[in-house]
Amino acid sequence: MTADPTALNYDSFDAELLAKIDGVKLSVGYHNPFLATDPGLVWLVLKGSVDIYAVPLSDGAVAGTGRHLMRIEAGELIFGMPPIEDDLAAPDGTDRRIGLRAVAIMGTELFRAPRRDLEQDDFDLIVVDWIDRWLTQLSEIVAPGSGARPTALLEAEPDIAHADGAVLAPQRGDVIWTRIEQGEALILGDEGLVLRPDGPLLPMAKNMGLTCRGQCVLSSVYTPTALFRGELWDNLDRFHHLVVHIVRDIRRRDLAVESERLEAKASANRGIFQHALSEIGGVLMGGESAVRAPGLSGNALLEAMMLVGHAVGIRIVAPRQRDERRLETPLADIARHSHIRVRRVVLLENWYRRDNGPLLAFLGPEKHPVALLPDGIAAYRMTDPATGRTVPVTAGIAEELSGEAYVLYRPFPAKALTLGELLRFGARGLKREFQMTAAMGMLAGLVALATPIATGYLFSSIVPRADIDMHLMVIAGLILAAFGTAAFTVTRSFAMLRIQARMDSSIQTAVWDRLLALPIPFFRAYSSGDLADRANGINAIREIMTGTVMQATLNAIFSLFSLALLFWYSWKLAAVAMGVVLLMLGISTALLIVQIPYQRKMIGLSGRLDGLVFQLLTGISKLRISGSEPRAFARWSEEFTHVNRLGYKLRYLNALQQMMVEIFPVIAAMILFAAIIWMLDQPAVAGQSRGFGIGDFLSFNAAFGQFSLAMMGLLGIANTMLAVVPLYERVKPILETLPEISADKADPGAIDGDIEFSRIIFHYDDSAPPVINDVSLTIESGSYVAFVGASGSGKSTLVRLLLGFEQPQSGGVYIDGKDLSGLDMMAVRRQIGVVLQNGRIMAGSIFDNIVGSLPLTLDDAWEAARMAGFAQDIEQMPMGMHTVLSDGAGTLSGGQRQRLMIARALVHKPRILILDEATSALDNQTQAIVNNSLAKMNMTRLVVAHRLSTIEHVDRIFVMRHGRIIESGDFNSLMALDGEFADLARRQIL
Repeated sequence: MTADPTALNYDSFDAELLAKIDGVKLSVGYHNPFLATDPGLVWLVLKGSVDIYAVPLSDGAVAGTGRHLMRIEAGELIFGMPPIEDDLAAPDGTDRRIGLRAVAIMGTELFRAPRRDLEQDDFDLIVVDWIDRWLTQLSEIVAPGSGARPTALLEAEPDIAHADGAVLAPQRGDVIWTRIEQGEALILGDEGLVLRPDGPLLPMAKNMGLTCRGQCVLSSVYTPTALFRGELWDNLDRFHHLVVHIVRDIRRRDLAVESERLEAKASANRGIFQHALSEIGGVLMGGESAVRAPGLSGNALLEAMMLVGHAVGIRIVAPRQRDERRLETPLADIARHSHIRVRRVVLLENWYRRDNGPLLAFLGPEKHPVALLPDGIAAYRMTDPATGRTVPVTAGIAEELSGEAYVLYRPFPAKALTLGELLRFGARGLKREFQMTAAMGMLAGLVALATPIATGYLFSSIVPRADIDMHLMVIAGLILAAFGTAAFTVTRSFAMLRIQARMDSSIQTAVWDRLLALPIPFFRAYSSGDLADRANGINAIREIMTGTVMQATLNAIFSLFSLALLFWYSWKLAAVAMGVVLLMLGISTALLIVQIPYQRKMIGLSGRLDGLVFQLLTGISKLRISGSEPRAFARWSEEFTHVNRLGYKLRYLNALQQMMVEIFPVIAAMILFAAIIWMLDQPAVAGQSRGFGIGDFLSFNAAFGQFSLAMMGLLGIANTMLAVVPLYERVKPILETLPEISADKADPGAIDGDIEFSRIIFHYDDSAPPVINDVSLTIESGSYVAFVGASGSGKSTLVRLLLGFEQPQSGGVYIDGKDLSGLDMMAVRRQIGVVLQNGRIMAGSIFDNIVGSLPLTLDDAWEAARMAGFAQDIEQMPMGMHTVLSDGAGTLSGGQRQRLMIARALVHKPRILILDEATSALDNQTQAIVNNSLAKMNMTRLVVAHRLSTIEHVDRIFVMRHGRIIESGDFNSLMALDGEFADLARRQIL
């Protein structure tokens, strides 16, 4: 470190100003760090940057590795802060403390000076900016991340009262000094940091917050006021003491976490070793173990979900870091990172005696997470992930479980799916059922051979001898075969029912999960009714493939035993029988091929008709108002007539198909009898029989009857099988469109609210001119901005780009410096409050509409309603917050619907709030309430407005025309510019 007290080229600071300070210029780098532990000194960074670390000190010397706290850039100030005693150090007679160490990058230049020089009157206003920037840096140490979710903003006013539990934070970008006059408040929500009336004037910046404990009264001032009152420097020292105290606590937590990590690692290693030994010892048990080694992650909930996920076929992903500021439970956090959906279910009496699939449950009063895994068809075993212990679920264990559990739903893989992959997805975990179905079908096919064999034996051996006893034995054998066939068929039917139910559950939930995850542009290509018809087509395919088709196909396959018996009796007649069957199959296939184009058109028109019916029913009130019912009926009848015409042609072809099925036995019998007659008319060959006996003929005929019956069943379902082709063609867009969410997308974490549009070019149609044309703008976190312009200028399109509904053809959208295209948009949208032009109210109570699925309370809903100016309206309703609304909320006025949607956007205190023409129906008084609430919010606010009076107090206004930003500034500056904005304003005034 070199010193030059005469140099006056200070780059970042005014040389004349620094000449008034009795200091020295220092050239420093990473090779000569220094301690910033003298409270009487300050360091001004003239050039380069300095990293500040918290390090352990022993007798004033660095005695260990440090923890990075912050980086000070050129133009900023470092205040010395006294070290604090290290209460974790072993008592060895040395002075153990925690202090600050500064490490500069190479080429950094500092100006070290006594702090008393900054306290001179010459620096009264200049030092304010330095201190505010310093305090902002310190706030990120004591309150990392995006800070608490405030319920109110601190104002530089005296004696402002706040209710119990109120969370208070400064406006984004402000530094405000606060003193509590009455009551108590928790600093950063920490019970160990209490601010009382005799406490200091506390600086609040960026991420810091106060939580009132009971009703509290606060007075606040900005830094210049604190300086002029002479309260700044002493209270700054007290805040420095608080900071080093918190830094020591942070270091203590870091050490505790590291200790827990090492202990968890050691415990996991022990568990892995024990688990490996048990796996070796259990080799002879067979099968694959679903139980993981205990304690691998140190998170019992995560381990339990992994066990359930393994059984279901889901890969559970551990969240990188739990963010307490998010309004979601730990279970929902894991589910979001794993891209799965969960559903809460109630465990009814004797639930463990039925197959309900793998479940995540909670044991005992402490609700310890456990995995409930099926053990056969009607039994469960419970696995505790903390210990790895597995026990059967009995009535006693079921009593200890909480009354609720969670089902994990397996999603489709994030790729385009074929029909085969779809069916394989649904068939996962059903190997035993398919094996049972095949085995029972095979046994039923073998037992069915008893009838033709017994028939031949009866008429060839028993009847000629009049052997009554043997006759009775044959009858008894056939009765037993009938019972056996019935048992096998019933068992097969139950297995098929399980296959159908399980495949329906897994495929349908995955289909709707895929639909909810598809990108927004996908939905523009289809009407609601058409899309619902396409989605239900997947279930129709499943029903066809696992219902009658599967049963008829199995019957046809297992009828091959009867065909083999035919060849046993006479290969010539068997060949004739095969020829007849193939001929009929060929004719039937030809008829099916003819039907495919009609079937394709029929299903497509049915989808269009469903979409039209849905739209007509949705807009029935508008049809009544305009008197357009006859036109609506004519439009519907036109589509309905097209469908019926195609239906008639299909029914005609289907009638031909059914006729073939009905005449098949007669034609087959005629051909077989003709073949027998022809064979009997042939001259005898020496050493060979001219025919066969009556018994053999009857056996052959009975076996052929069974075989032809199976073939008739196969022909009878041909039309049903035919529907699979057009149905699959309609569902292909759903299966082949990639979801918006994938494992490749990064988790955005808790967003701060900085927004940037960089060189954006976007158009909805490649042949049309761009809707957004080379737009670049930056919106700082906490800003309140508005977009104005004529209809079609691109305002709402910018909002859609920010929400990820559309992707720009060129350029990028960034949140907190992260490219939106690489982020998990569902996680981003959870932190954005949105009221769009075409927003709708859901059917349900007002509370449900405001809170939705978030884990929030009635008080949260009332607070959001008050901020939206809707609380008074709700109070006048008979059932208040529990008033039930129909779909669309036709009983509310337009202004009430808008305020309800604004409350819904505000209830989770988002980091970004977007209002797209959200206040167009509000009166002036309600508009003032909403504007006042918006002005006080600690979030980034974007407003798209046509009523310019509603944006008079925003920080910045962007004026758009033809997809470009042509003007920007605040309200007054744009009016003074007398340009496009001023012209719009004058037209509204007139």
